[in-house]
Amino acid sequence: MTPETNRRPIWSIMIPTYERSRYLSAAIESVLAQISEREFDRFQIEVVDNCSINKAIESIVSQYKGKVSFYCQPKTVDIYTNWNTCIERALGIYIHILHDDDIVGAGFYHRMEIGFNTNSAIGAACCRHQHIDEIGRRLKYISRLHRKKAGIIPNFIEKIAISSLFDPPAVTVKKEVYEKLGKFNSQMESSADHEMWIRIAVNYKVWFEPQVLAFYRVHNNTITSTVLSSGYNLVCARRVIKTFDRLLPSHLCWKLTKQALEECGKYGIKLAFRALSKGDLKTTFNQIREVLRSTHSLKVLSVILLVPWLAILAFLWRALRKIFVPIA
Repeated sequence: MTPETNRRPIWSIMIPTYERSRYLSAAIESVLAQISEREFDRFQIEVVDNCSINKAIESIVSQYKGKVSFYCQPKTVDIYTNWNTCIERALGIYIHILHDDDIVGAGFYHRMEIGFNTNSAIGAACCRHQHIDEIGRRLKYISRLHRKKAGIIPNFIEKIAISSLFDPPAVTVKKEVYEKLGKFNSQMESSADHEMWIRIAVNYKVWFEPQVLAFYRVHNNTITSTVLSSGYNLVCARRVIKTFDRLLPSHLCWKLTKQALEECGKYGIKLAFRALSKGDLKTTFNQIREVLRSTHSLKVLSVILLVPWLAILAFLWRALRKIFVPIA
């Protein structure tokens, strides 16, 4: 129940954070912008701080007194345990774990709730999402369009097993789903969310909203950027794939394992190319090393040989644009 009423909230928007206050207000404001005064009893909004030294976090939350609550871990835990604390503290029927540097667009919760209400077998509702930069400008990347009209994603197990299709701000989950399937597995580390989406897809229907209603922020001060630099993203991805034999239906296991490992390789090559074109040799080497540990597919291995040449062409193209594109 919310502190102000005896009613259970419909939504729990849980915002995990640790030592980072720069984007927190934007995350909170993006949520509050969607809630009218008479609807606040339908929402629980809580910042779950991982025992930060940075006291600016609590100070920011205090500005929203009566609308946003604050919980601080008694001691610092790993990021996935903090996510699980969000689940434990959530009071609502539906849970949205919104990271402190991400935001949602107008209509997000309304559209997700419509999805959940269409079919009791739906365990998660998600939407198309876009990447933004440090100051909120929209980047080119927009996630895949799984269907043109809102509805249940067909054959979702076969899609989500091969690749993590959704960044966290785009996914909402019924609390009862977490209660049945368990919480995030910290052993999966940077692929903990992907492993969770697979578990959900195996056991429930997943609703998709084709509008872009969630925004994932790309910047250097993230765990993701560190993981990519070391190549550890592919290590964690392989851990998820090793769980397929117990997670997936037996008739799909072999096929999806092969496809997922090949997809790991393709993704690693894409990251290596991007890094090399920027002169980042460390990331390039680490990604290619993990690609070779992930798959021996001839299709993937042949592309590795093209990475240096493609990177050189990309570098030259950018240089030529600087020379010949007139300055406004």
